[in-house]
Amino acid sequence: MTDDALMQLVRDGEENAFGEIVERYKDSLINYLTHLVRSRDRAEEIAQDAFVRLYRSAANYREREKLGPYLFRIATNLTVSEIRRARRWNLLLPRLNASTTPSCEAPDANLMTDEIQRQVAAALEKLPIKYRAPLVLFEIEEWSYEAIGAALSLPSGTVKSRISRARELMRRHLAPWWTGGNPHDRDRTGQLHARAAAREGVARIHV
Repeated sequence: MTDDALMQLVRDGEENAFGEIVERYKDSLINYLTHLVRSRDRAEEIAQDAFVRLYRSAANYREREKLGPYLFRIATNLTVSEIRRARRWNLLLPRLNASTTPSCEAPDANLMTDEIQRQVAAALEKLPIKYRAPLVLFEIEEWSYEAIGAALSLPSGTVKSRISRARELMRRHLAPWWTGGNPHDRDRTGQLHARAAAREGVARIHV
């Protein structure tokens, strides 16, 4: 059954149809959000909120829109709001004399693939959300420029330019580690790291 047919059933009050939509999109949506907020638990919470909003707005859904981009746009807007709130709290907390230091486990230095994944994830996290979102959708979710544009309310040309800019920023963030300390070995080191990433199926974002 098509997404449009399911949404029509949802509008008619068929809750089982909405359950089918959740099953169809939950894994890819949570995966996308996890790359944005760097927390699977938080990603699952945002995804749940996005599905609730989709259900409540079922009457406003139009068949000319594709459901995937429509749902991801809801989730992206929620994420942007979440990040903005976090930034406001980060500005406020020092004034309240409250500070926290996040704890994280050190990566296994013996596993090159773990280090690659950590470095790429850290570089991705540094990207502004307007660059991170289209890059994740394109490289990890393998969406088309048109679908990304629909999800983020952007022209396809803007999507392409933001992905290009995101890759450039990723290269800058990764440069001190990716290329190695010896200028003579930079190209070779980068190629080795890239081969390791490809072989193990990690760090899929192309930089």
